[in-house]
Amino acid sequence: MTTQHTSITRTATAPDCSSVPKAAVRACQSVARACAAAALSCATAIALIVLSLPGAGFAQAKAPAPQAKAPAPQAKAPQAAAPQTKTATPAQVSTQAQPLNPVGGQRDGPPVTPKPGGPLTPSKSTYKVDAIEFFLTPDQFVEYKFRLNTGQRMIFNWKATGPVEVDFHTVPDGKPISASETYQRGQMSSGSGDYRSPYPGLHGWYWHNTGKEGVTIVLNASGFWTEAWMFSGDPVGDPMPLQDPAPPEN
Repeated sequence: MTTQHTSITRTATAPDCSSVPKAAVRACQSVARACAAAALSCATAIALIVLSLPGAGFAQAKAPAPQAKAPAPQAKAPQAAAPQTKTATPAQVSTQAQPLNPVGGQRDGPPVTPKPGGPLTPSKSTYKVDAIEFFLTPDQFVEYKFRLNTGQRMIFNWKATGPVEVDFHTVPDGKPISASETYQRGQMSSGSGDYRSPYPGLHGWYWHNTGKEGVTIVLNASGFWTEAWMFSGDPVGDPMPLQDPAPPEN
């Protein structure tokens, strides 16, 4: 008896979702979402690692690195601004308000009474000027003096071409020669200064050439004298002309 074997072939087909229970479907969806999130996290981490590597060929998702700049200057103390030059015009000066209570010396102020004995000494007469030159041979002398009243002044400057013996002294009016007073004496070749007469009389210089060569002396003076005298061996002396200062030029 011959036995025949029958081949049974089975075909597996995908199950129809409609035939799968709903709980199983929801479980599958949750697993799929979890897997997708994990894959995204891994991809992000890998990308960050790659971008952090030196020489990475990808553009980093950052702002471009700033270019090198010059170093910032060091702080310095502020310098004071140079003051601007201003010019006050006469109109600006004249528009200033006058003081409410002007003092003496200001416009509309009370009269001023000069203080007696101050540095200003008014004179009723003009001052005089003198410029004279002397030539003294060896051992020759000359005296040149001005008559000044008490308190009157003179200024002077003299210069010699060589050393001479000098004596600046006085001859008081109405007194003997012994009352003379000397204020300067010595070997000099020049002198300058101012002088205030302590009393009425003659006041001036005695020059004596004690050298072996001739000496020229030039004197320039101005002051409130009333007379000028030269003595050269004669006790009487010679009066010298008086000179007024030159008028101002126009």
